[in-house]
Amino acid sequence: MKLNKIEFLSKQLEIINEIRHGDNTWSSLTDLRTEFYGERLHNDTVRKGGLLLKEYIDEGWIKKPSQNNFENLRKNISVNGDGSQVSEGKFVIENEEVLRDSECLLNLHNYDPLKWELINSKNSFWDAQIKGGETKKLYSSKITVKPKKTDWSVEYIDKYFENKVFKSVNELTKPTNYDDSGEILEIDLPDLHAGLYSWRQETNEDYDIHILKENFLKCFNDIIERCKGRKFEKIILATLGDLLHVDNDNQTTSKGTFQQVDGRIAKVFDTTLDVIIDAVQLLGNFAPLEIVYVSGNHDRLLGYSLVKALEKAFRNDSNITFNISPNPRKFKRFDNVLIGWLHGDCNKNNISEWLQVEARKDYGDSLFAECHAGHYHSQQTLEKSGMIIRYLPTICASSAWEHQQAFNKSVKTVVSFVWNKKSGLREMWYSNL
Repeated sequence: MKLNKIEFLSKQLEIINEIRHGDNTWSSLTDLRTEFYGERLHNDTVRKGGLLLKEYIDEGWIKKPSQNNFENLRKNISVNGDGSQVSEGKFVIENEEVLRDSECLLNLHNYDPLKWELINSKNSFWDAQIKGGETKKLYSSKITVKPKKTDWSVEYIDKYFENKVFKSVNELTKPTNYDDSGEILEIDLPDLHAGLYSWRQETNEDYDIHILKENFLKCFNDIIERCKGRKFEKIILATLGDLLHVDNDNQTTSKGTFQQVDGRIAKVFDTTLDVIIDAVQLLGNFAPLEIVYVSGNHDRLLGYSLVKALEKAFRNDSNITFNISPNPRKFKRFDNVLIGWLHGDCNKNNISEWLQVEARKDYGDSLFAECHAGHYHSQQTLEKSGMIIRYLPTICASSAWEHQQAFNKSVKTVVSFVWNKKSGLREMWYSNL
């Protein structure tokens, strides 16, 4: 049944909110609009928001902002010793809702909301005659702001680890069953979500940092057992994003969505690093090992910090190499085989096209091409223009929100692939919990 205009706008707001929290994509919003209007627009056209704003203005849901909404009559600024600032001014404002919204208040006082955060505000109003005797409400607004921290960035992390002195891992890896004409083992680790806290009475299963460690080692011990007696030319361990559940000690994701976390983030970080170091040392004993990292939507900076620390731990081990640049997409070709890795939170329509474009020559020279992703916590296999796209499952439990939405019903497993450089995919291993 076709939605009416109010139902459509309500559903559109619901999807936009999910996109902000990293739980949906612009493609879904475009699909909804196509169904309602009968005409498909490009995702970028929808994402820019101009059409969306007009729809809500036309329905009278919001008042269109403009440069004439307020007039700045006077403003004073003082700077405090701790870097905070106090801005005080008198304004003529058409809509007093501006004074109830922190972002609008920052804009009113000419502060960029991306660079400043509001600490407190005090506002009052009275009737006054201005501009030739016209009577309008005059508002007095006083706010205190402080700059947002901006050091925490990929560049900051690179600089920190460049100058940091660490102790190396005690023992270097020594491949014992290595064959330079053998096959390639690819182990994918998407959506570990270390630090996620799940309560059985709420989600039907428990999950915390201790259960994570137990599950992780169980799966990797299974992989190690399968490796015994096999000869691999190379092993690739690809982490496909969201190694950690949050991106900071405030328990929020990279986009600011609050999450339930098991303990302090320092404990979560250290435990996760320890178990991955254990896995790297075990795998490195079978063949040369390459670590491939792509960022997720939950831990864009903290996840990068973790793999930089991992790189430093093995910096003196020539048997282990790292492909961990901040680029959210990676690819590698082995003769006839081309593999692409990404988190999977991008538009599904673009998930195959990026590899065909960014790896144009390698794609043309390969016979077998696959793209491996995570993000959805479930196993899905698609084929587009001869490209196999695999969304891979996870070993983490459902969060309370995921359980409420009936997501994450896939078997919990780590999926590994055995590739022959000439004849393509030979085996898929499922290390089930």
